[in-house]
Amino acid sequence: MTTFSTELPALDGRDPLGFLAALGLLRVCADICRVPTALSFSDTAACAILHSPYETAEEVADALRGVVASIPDSAVLPDGGAGFPPPSGSGKDPLRRSREDFHQLMASHPEAAETWLPSLVTDLALDKQGRCAITPFTAPSGQQKLRTFFEKPLEAVRNEPQRLLEALVGWRRVEGFTGEYLDHRVLRSNSDDTEGRPGRESGVPGATWLATMALPLLRITGDGHRLRATLWHRTGSASVMLWPLWRPALDLPSVRCLLDHRALAPRDRTPTVDSAMWPTLGVFNVYGAERQRIPGRNFDGVLAPLPVTVT
Repeated sequence: MTTFSTELPALDGRDPLGFLAALGLLRVCADICRVPTALSFSDTAACAILHSPYETAEEVADALRGVVASIPDSAVLPDGGAGFPPPSGSGKDPLRRSREDFHQLMASHPEAAETWLPSLVTDLALDKQGRCAITPFTAPSGQQKLRTFFEKPLEAVRNEPQRLLEALVGWRRVEGFTGEYLDHRVLRSNSDDTEGRPGRESGVPGATWLATMALPLLRITGDGHRLRATLWHRTGSASVMLWPLWRPALDLPSVRCLLDHRALAPRDRTPTVDSAMWPTLGVFNVYGAERQRIPGRNFDGVLAPLPVTVT
């Protein structure tokens, strides 16, 4: 099988949403489409390069459209079962359980318990309400549930499949789409709006859907109290997301190992990252993000870029 190296200009690895979408693309191609796939990044443009049987971005988008079309109407994931994440019937999120109920949750969703559940919720850490902690890649706002984190992006690309190609070659923002708060540019002020309307959220559906597909690569755990998550690090009282960009084409298992490598850990609150091990790993830069609170809103906020000092 011929392998092509396809540069995808819209998947900018310097941006948290662009990087997460690139990870999601790798996982969908490797795990769902089941084709030999690897991922690297341009050391000049920082955009994702997909190494796969797909020669063009259009062919990649066609494969993604096939995956979306294969998801049953009652499901929100291509490989998690129709009932996962479970829909809410009472207003509460069924995944936000007490530690005592966690094993019941795992037993009731055996298919998802292996692939998805370890990346969404853990009984090894608790939130402020004493419930099992959830991944920091989600920031539920208002009545949002973990199911809607997947449901809304899927609905958007299912209704408008062209959004998948846009995710790869040129982002177009859609008014009223939250982007699941993985992108700080979703927030709009009056000056951003052509009609001067008050801030209306405008997200990128295709990139957001791809980013949600990356979560099985981003496991969560804990020490009994405090949450630990792939790519996330404590710097004093804050949590920051740090991720690498790399030159060599890495397959899915290799990427998983790199994302958890200690060379990405910050050594202070700045954060500062030591680059001594980067040449061996093929890494050429590290970027950062943190949750940025929104005035007047009661949730963790949007993922916004964070400067990283490299030594």
